[in-house]
Amino acid sequence: MAFCYKNAVLPLRQARKGASKVRASFEVQVGAAAGWIGLIGVFVAFIAIPTAIAGQPPTVNTAPPDVMAYFRHPEFALINGVLGVFVGIVAIVPFGYALRSILGSGNDPRARTFADLGFALMLVTAPVYLVSSALGAMLVQAANGDPATFASLFRLYDVMYDGGADILEGAWIGAFSIAALWGTSFPRWVGWLGVVVTLSRWIKAFVPVAQVPEIVIPIGGVLFLAWFLAVVVALTLEARRPSAARGVAPAAA
Repeated sequence: MAFCYKNAVLPLRQARKGASKVRASFEVQVGAAAGWIGLIGVFVAFIAIPTAIAGQPPTVNTAPPDVMAYFRHPEFALINGVLGVFVGIVAIVPFGYALRSILGSGNDPRARTFADLGFALMLVTAPVYLVSSALGAMLVQAANGDPATFASLFRLYDVMYDGGADILEGAWIGAFSIAALWGTSFPRWVGWLGVVVTLSRWIKAFVPVAQVPEIVIPIGGVLFLAWFLAVVVALTLEARRPSAARGVAPAAA
């Protein structure tokens, strides 16, 4: 009786285990697709198009009339109010969940801990992205109004976007990168590149409150895009691997 029960239950447990692995593979596929959407969205909507329309983005060191002139382009309302929300929330969250799934799937508890921490920090950062995008859209309307009101709103936007968001963004990038260093899913150089990106993000976060060399901003942006691309490619390669759980055959009676 015990032998028959074991033979009957074991295939069911194997099937359930196989189903969970198939679901995990699907999560990674969705996350890889979201990563590509996020990468293309960041480059096109927040770098290529704004630069083509208005040049380099302003900082607290930019003269107030030049800042107002920059935000008088109505296209920025669509970019910040719509595309910013899509990239910052809809794309980045499933991308981070897939990273957590892959980087935390090994046997090293340190990698699992930092993968969980990276996703938790990303969830905290997502609302900051949302608020920053909303403030960016509001600046388009305020650019045609009172200069003092615009200056106050831009100061809040700069502290939120170039300060708080960069600190949190550097934190979740750093956590995922440390998980990559201790894990076996991604190449180690991707993890080290992420550590460098984290440091560059934290240096850039001082822009609203201190003098930071202007060269830090473009270099940090290039490093971020390089890390983002490397991670999305690595995640895509993981998503293309066939699940080990497919075709689980039931045990013989």
